[in-house]
Amino acid sequence: MSDTDGKTAKELIRDVGKQLAAKQKCPHKDSLVKLLRQAASALPKLQAQSHLLKPAIKPLSDSLLKHGLLKQKDKDLRLLVAICVCEILRILAPNPGFSDEDFRDIYQLFLGMFVELADTKSPYFSKRVALLETIARYNFCVLMLDTGCEDLVLKMFNIFFSVIRKEHPSNVYGAMSSIMSLIFQEKVSQALLEVILQSLLKDSKDASFQLGVSVIEGCSQVLQPVVCRFLNCCILDRDGVNSELKESYHTIIYEIFKCAPEMLIAVVPNLTQELLTDQVDVRITAVKFVGRLFSIPGRHVAQEYHRLFIEFLNRFSDKSAAVRVNAVLCAKPFYFTNPSGEESIAVLSALEGRLLDFDDKVRIQAVAVVCDLAKSNLRPLPLEIIAQAAKRLRDKKVTVRKKVLQMLLDVYHHYCNRCSEGIIKLSLEFEQIPCGILMLCYDKDTDFGPQNIEHILEESLFPISLSVEERTRHWLFLFSHSASASDHRNAIFTSAHEKALTAILCQKKRLQIEMQSYLELRTNEKYFSVRKEERIKKLFAKMSTCFPIPIKAEESFHKLHLVKDADIFDSLKEILVELKFGSSRIMRDNCVSKSKMKDMQLDFEFLQSLTTKCSYNIFSFDHVSCILDHLSEDKFQEAKLKNACVSLLMVIVNAFPILLRGSEEQFCTLLLEDKSLFCNELLEMLAKAGPHISIDLSVIYPFLERICLDGSRAQAKLAVSAISGLMVTSEHSSLSDLCKKLVDALKSGPPTPTVLQSLGCMAQHSVSAFEPHAEEITRYIVENILLVNEVGMSDDIVSSECSSTSCNLKIFGLKALVRSFLPHQRTGVARPIDELLTLISRMLQRAEVSGGTLSGEDDKDHLRLAAATSVLRLSQMWDSHISPHIYHQTLLTAKDHSCMVRRLFLKKTFKLLKNNVLHCKYLCAFALAAASDSSQKDESLNYMAEIIRKHHREPKVADVTDDPVCSLMFLIHILAHDTDFPSQEDKYDSFFSPIVFTLEALLNPSFVDGDMNRIGKVVSDLHNTFNAIKRAEDALDVHKTSVSFLALPANLLRRKWQD
Repeated sequence: MSDTDGKTAKELIRDVGKQLAAKQKCPHKDSLVKLLRQAASALPKLQAQSHLLKPAIKPLSDSLLKHGLLKQKDKDLRLLVAICVCEILRILAPNPGFSDEDFRDIYQLFLGMFVELADTKSPYFSKRVALLETIARYNFCVLMLDTGCEDLVLKMFNIFFSVIRKEHPSNVYGAMSSIMSLIFQEKVSQALLEVILQSLLKDSKDASFQLGVSVIEGCSQVLQPVVCRFLNCCILDRDGVNSELKESYHTIIYEIFKCAPEMLIAVVPNLTQELLTDQVDVRITAVKFVGRLFSIPGRHVAQEYHRLFIEFLNRFSDKSAAVRVNAVLCAKPFYFTNPSGEESIAVLSALEGRLLDFDDKVRIQAVAVVCDLAKSNLRPLPLEIIAQAAKRLRDKKVTVRKKVLQMLLDVYHHYCNRCSEGIIKLSLEFEQIPCGILMLCYDKDTDFGPQNIEHILEESLFPISLSVEERTRHWLFLFSHSASASDHRNAIFTSAHEKALTAILCQKKRLQIEMQSYLELRTNEKYFSVRKEERIKKLFAKMSTCFPIPIKAEESFHKLHLVKDADIFDSLKEILVELKFGSSRIMRDNCVSKSKMKDMQLDFEFLQSLTTKCSYNIFSFDHVSCILDHLSEDKFQEAKLKNACVSLLMVIVNAFPILLRGSEEQFCTLLLEDKSLFCNELLEMLAKAGPHISIDLSVIYPFLERICLDGSRAQAKLAVSAISGLMVTSEHSSLSDLCKKLVDALKSGPPTPTVLQSLGCMAQHSVSAFEPHAEEITRYIVENILLVNEVGMSDDIVSSECSSTSCNLKIFGLKALVRSFLPHQRTGVARPIDELLTLISRMLQRAEVSGGTLSGEDDKDHLRLAAATSVLRLSQMWDSHISPHIYHQTLLTAKDHSCMVRRLFLKKTFKLLKNNVLHCKYLCAFALAAASDSSQKDESLNYMAEIIRKHHREPKVADVTDDPVCSLMFLIHILAHDTDFPSQEDKYDSFFSPIVFTLEALLNPSFVDGDMNRIGKVVSDLHNTFNAIKRAEDALDVHKTSVSFLALPANLLRRKWQD
């Protein structure tokens, strides 16, 4: 500024001062505005020279006081006065010549100007900002402390935080922050501090919050002692703190730590005391806060305050479940904001430990946190913890299993989507989720079981948008890590998982078959009868068992049956035959939506479920095609992945053989490969799917014929079955020709196990093809195999349990003869069976067909076993022809001197009883085995228990004697005819122990699910059985009648009964 300008400004100010001083009263506003504007524009041109300028300015400053302009209410005047006063203070500093009272008025005027800063749209806003900056620049507010205006200082602080706005320019923030920082440099009072701390409780986006942070950052060293003293008092003696802020001290610590962590070095360690207190609510609050503190981005609090971290970690195992829950909740933000290191590993380890917490709420929360971590893309999670979380699907509490299931499904969806996008690779740990879900099939709770898990596999396991190719890839990965396909360490898909999956698919198939039967009955409207309605009712009852709540489902089926609109049933027919995944889904949705549009009185939730079950949505034609593509193109280099393809295809085809339809050519190409590694499996699929697919038999017949002549026994069985199945859909008739070739092969050279197997299977599949050659084949087997000492066999025969090749061939010959009397159609055999039974009887008695045919004891053991199992198999159709003598001989195999014979005979008996192909009178075998060999008592009891339990749970059969209770009658008869029947009473306990074993099994409540009504019924049936035996006459030997029961001492029976 030039000297001329300064002189001009000085004269102008003197002139304004004189004019105002000359007025006795306060001039009119217009006059004042004019004069003050002149002064306000001239004052900034003067430099700070108090001793030189004071005479020129004094008239103006005196006039401002004289006319009371410091207390002026008019906004225009007040702003001009404030500007002039501010400039006077600047120019005349440090002695402006105002009294303390004048200073108070001046500061009140300034505070009024600060309040008006809230109006950012005012035309005077820029002038008010300039005034604020001037006051801040020249430290005018520090004088407030020297003039006894501490109350105004507090008021100013509050004004600043109340008027600050987000839209204010940065220079406003800077000026306010500077003023407050200068005040703190001079004096730090509790009241002023609380104003600053109060601002930290606002939202972090709020302007007052940002202003408070700015002040703390600007004077952290000055504030540190007071802040630490206040916060430590809140931590250690909160009741003694006289401030409302004591309830929010955690938030204050948190916000200060974010902006000035060095201030709290003496505060943070004291938080350990809160983690150790006996008060649960205090520990909960402390855990939440410390976890939040450790999760501040960019800070390393856990590393810097190690003791606090250790105590925080201990809260994961706190005695209070509520504390543990809150500790678990802290794991997620902690893991994301802390770099990898010991602390992160420790927190994850603590989190993993809570997956096994004894409190279900903690376990649920731990799984929830693990799932959130797994779904986040911020940091990869160690996969082992995913596998541990999946194990909670086996939790002891149903509520936990239900919640964990939903959370893990969400995780699995996220994982599948990321795999399909190529972001991550398929993972063993994530794939344990579907494994765990499959195991829920074995859960007896109504929320699980096959019915509910089927719905999950259909609708919830994979994301809706996931392609069939991706779904198949996940299934193949599972099967490639089965116990048979990979080493034990990486096996996650066990036989139990495959069994569960198979059960679900079979359940689905069963409903589809029953539904097709119902729709066929419904279509035939002209055929109406009581029998038809009863059959429909039975179909509904069967199909209802495939739903989670059978009673409700059955009611819905009956309501559906009353619907007259044929469209819905036509849609169901179409869904049942649609093999493609996408088309099936569209049809299902259309069926439900059309029904809703027609406003049918239906349970649409049930209809949705029914159409889902009728659809091929777990596996479809597209899945099968995808698997065959993999096999055909040889995409997989590893053998275990190829095995997985075949294993998965086997599971699918076994349940839904029709899904091979459309892929016949591709399938045949694989089967006919010269070096097919999976010939057996593909043959089995062909045998299963034969009636459902269209293959020209003439194309594949030469291959199958070669298998029947030169393949293994297992392959031959499958090949004959495949030919028989394909003949249903093919015009090619070849079983008769094949039978002739097999007979020629049998007679032309040394007999082979394969040819014998093929002939036996041929007899079962086609009686008409076999019967013309039956006599010739039977004679050849008896004369050239069974009645000779040694028989030449090919070297590749695999024998079992060390039997000789000659013995094996005899067994194969016997099996062929037995099969010839067991056609699958159960009719058509006109030949007498007596000759075969006589042959078997001799083998049971001496393990020989004629004298001297076998020399080794092992061979005799195997032959006896083969004879006994032959009787078991023949009893399915020829029980009336099996004499009591042969029956007794067969059951006495359970007491055979050979442990191997006993074990395998009991195993075979149990299998046939469990499959409902054997009469319950063969239960005696378990009682006889238990009595003869104590080492087999437990195994026999387990077999017995399983059959008793099965008969208790399943509907009663037509034959009243086919019941476990009636087996006791047959057992008594066997013992009565035993040549070792004791003559002395002291040997009764040992001899009659099979009866005691049977009684104990029949009267064990645990074998009938604790049903005491059933036990009462058994007692009554036993009483009737004993009375019937007393009155009966032995059909074999009248002299044995008394032995059958009366020889059994009454006191022994009574004693055992009482026990």
